[in-house]
Amino acid sequence: MQAFCDFDGTISSEDVTDLVLERFALPQWRDIEKKWVEGHISSAECMRRQIALVRTTISGLNRLLDDVEVDPDFASFKHFCDANGIRLTIVSDGVDYFIKRVLANNGLSDVKVVANRLVIHAEAGPASFSLASPFASPRCEAGAGVCKCAVLDGAGSCFYVGDGRSDFCAVQQTPLVFAKAKLATYCEQNRIPFTAYDNFADVLTAVEAIVKNPSRQPFWMPVTQSA
Repeated sequence: MQAFCDFDGTISSEDVTDLVLERFALPQWRDIEKKWVEGHISSAECMRRQIALVRTTISGLNRLLDDVEVDPDFASFKHFCDANGIRLTIVSDGVDYFIKRVLANNGLSDVKVVANRLVIHAEAGPASFSLASPFASPRCEAGAGVCKCAVLDGAGSCFYVGDGRSDFCAVQQTPLVFAKAKLATYCEQNRIPFTAYDNFADVLTAVEAIVKNPSRQPFWMPVTQSA
């Protein structure tokens, strides 16, 4: 069995990329965001152009990331996955450096991360940044830097935990979905069965029940469904 989780707003309490942009990017990042929201550019292009506008030192960036909080029950969920042979992967259209720094601060540096790669061009003094997208796909309908559908393709027995727009394509091919916020609304509107959750304590409780009673509640069937 495999578990795939989004990061921003799912594991982290806030969207970390937005925090970095709000604190350190030149004001034009908001114009780029507007173009993406209006459908004029892809999410991958949006992210690449925005990250190029970030102006800070590595130490300044790290100080901001060190204040980011994660769901207090995610560590327990991760340990349960480890103990029960569930392969856990974070799949995010965010930035690997941001995610790994936040995870390391919470003793979770051994979690596999699939995300856009931050390229740091200067580490002494003010740094310049760019973004590489090794997990992009030319067939990605969302035009994302990380094609979550491609990452999950062929995963077989799995479940997905998410909250937002970047998760829309992934849940269309995942046997069991845990959703909240925008993702829950999307699932309801598109009649995609899902389990509603507020935090990882909810996810852990549901997955524990599935693991303990696989014959009564196969993990590939949703625990609860949308109306």
